[in-house]
Amino acid sequence: MAAVYAVLDCFFILISIAFLVLETEERFKDYFINPENAFYYYIFGVNSGIMAFFTADYIARIWSAYSKVAFLKQVLPWLDLLSILPFYVELIIMAYSGPQTVDLEGNSNAGGWYVVLRVCRVFRVIRVFKLARRSENLLILLKAVGNTSTELFVLFVMVFMVVLMFGSIMYTVEKTTSVNGQTNFTSIMSGCWWSVITVTTVGYGDLYPETALGMVVGTVALMLGLVLMALPVTIIVAKFSDEYERRKTS
Repeated sequence: MAAVYAVLDCFFILISIAFLVLETEERFKDYFINPENAFYYYIFGVNSGIMAFFTADYIARIWSAYSKVAFLKQVLPWLDLLSILPFYVELIIMAYSGPQTVDLEGNSNAGGWYVVLRVCRVFRVIRVFKLARRSENLLILLKAVGNTSTELFVLFVMVFMVVLMFGSIMYTVEKTTSVNGQTNFTSIMSGCWWSVITVTTVGYGDLYPETALGMVVGTVALMLGLVLMALPVTIIVAKFSDEYERRKTS
């Protein structure tokens, strides 16, 4: 029975996420915001049923928790709450201003509720984290990431230092050695943006060095970025293995 409940819970989570994505598609948007559309009330009914299920599940887990304080000290229950609340906020706004206020593209009577609805949409994405409760390995991974908080903080500080250093160097090099000082690196901030996308090996290509010395600096930044980006993977894998073995033996 527990396995059936877990599958049903995951199914409802995926359906609610699918609704969130489809609501932003132009060809499906009318189904979610226009009461005159034939599918509007069917979709609204399904969504309401799913949210009623999530709400009942959340209340039941709080009620059955051995220690309410310990339960609320965890992160996942708060994420679950944040994923549920937007639905009821939208219900209140719809009751006050009409169903079409959920059109967030500025083409309806959303008025002053526009920002609130935007925030609600962002928080609805948190529902994807509800899947974490159904995956033991994912919970172990999250625990491993949490156990590496000190190491990751040191890494972020190192990345910040490298980004600032190479951003400043690239700005100075390009500004000094380019013809007539004409360069796309207009400030240290633009240099830091280039440094971020280079060190993280993303490489958008919107900014790039045009001088020979700048290319040398870019090569060094890229090589150092490869090393920096590899560090957290090894740390997290080691912590994951330790946590996995600990749970197996406990």
